This record gives sequence, C-alpha cells and structure tokens, in this order.
Amino acid sequence: MAFYGDTDRVKPSTRPRKYRRRWRPGDTPDYPGIYKCQRCGFEDVFNRACETVPPCSMCQEQTTDWKLLVRAVDY
Repeated sequence: MAFYGDTDRVKPSTRPRKYRRRWRPGDTPDYPGIYKCQRCGFEDVFNRACETVPPCSMCQEQTTDWKLLVRAVDY
C-alpha cells in the first residue's frame, strides 16, 4: 500500500484504465512509478531507466503480472 504526506502533489487519476493494465516481465513499462505484483502483493519502483519489467524479487515468479499503483510525474 502506498502512503503519501503531500496532498498538493498526489492527485487521483482521471484515467483509471492505465491502472488496470497488466505488465509482464520483459514488457516495456509506459510509466515510471510504483507497481504491485499480482501474485504476492509486493510493491516495487520502476524508474525512468527501467527498460523492461523485471520478475518479482519477492516471489521470483517469471510469469507474474504487475499493475501500476502510483504513477510518477515531473512538474
């Protein structure tokens, strides 16, 4: 679960479809941010330098799906 303290910089999404998409290891993520493993619930940060989605480092499952939980945006 993501927590935040700055309500001026964290906003709800007006486009929830991007948060429903599932990413597989080897996919190229469209957004930097916090992603959640759909198998074990582990959350990991994929930054702008992340070229491909990795397998989950907690469950080591190559076939797991990830979902975007919090998208990082520069202002």
